[in-house]
Amino acid sequence: MKSGLVSISFRKKSIKELIKATKEAGLEYIEWGGDVHIPMGDVKLARKVRRLMHGAGLKCASYGSYFGLMYHCDEHFPLPFKRVLKTAVALGAKTVRVWLGWPKCGCKKGKCQYICKEHYEKTVTLTKSLCKQAEKYGLTLSIECHFATLTDDYHDTLKFINDVDCDNLRLYWQPNHSKSFEYNLEALKALLPYITNIHVFNWNQCGEKFPLDEGKCEWCEYIKVLNDENASDRILFLEFMPDGEITSLPCEAKSLNSLIGG
Repeated sequence: MKSGLVSISFRKKSIKELIKATKEAGLEYIEWGGDVHIPMGDVKLARKVRRLMHGAGLKCASYGSYFGLMYHCDEHFPLPFKRVLKTAVALGAKTVRVWLGWPKCGCKKGKCQYICKEHYEKTVTLTKSLCKQAEKYGLTLSIECHFATLTDDYHDTLKFINDVDCDNLRLYWQPNHSKSFEYNLEALKALLPYITNIHVFNWNQCGEKFPLDEGKCEWCEYIKVLNDENASDRILFLEFMPDGEITSLPCEAKSLNSLIGG
């Protein structure tokens, strides 16, 4: 397993600042966010960033696109997905992280308290289509196991993966801070065959952030599970600092590299 940084951890920092800080912290990869640093569709900027990273000895394994799969009924998409894929290719990324969406968004007309059957089926159909598009570019799509979204519960996540049934649809995993360690360990084991990369942080159930070293015991158990035959292809990305400051990155990166190595 390898280590990296999610750029959205420092949305106010420039691309050059993040490359420098990542390199100095001893991390190998950056997952660039599509909301601030490399907007979806900005292929020219993506190529420039790839050159800058190459010069620093860093790589971009994934593109955090924020392209939403689930919208309110009848809403339109912000841009053609092909532009998102071209941005990822320009970065040299192998996977595109996509946003599955909030399950309680319901219908635009307010008829659904949760996600209706029709809405769910539309999302499955759309995801199949996007997976086929990504396959033409040699890319994998990864949905995020994110708190309060359709992938909040790992049983729902498995159902969605099976309903889409595309070989290049995978998962980003992270602990669900609203649930217990026992649940998260069970979820990780169940989802393991589909997991590409991991977002690493140490939060409590109220969303308060703490140094990664204080969550060492739990993360050691997670890493034991992740250390399977696919471990060499996985990247563990630090996401957000306990104090939000970039000066904390070297310490957090040291903790992460120690967990991976140990």
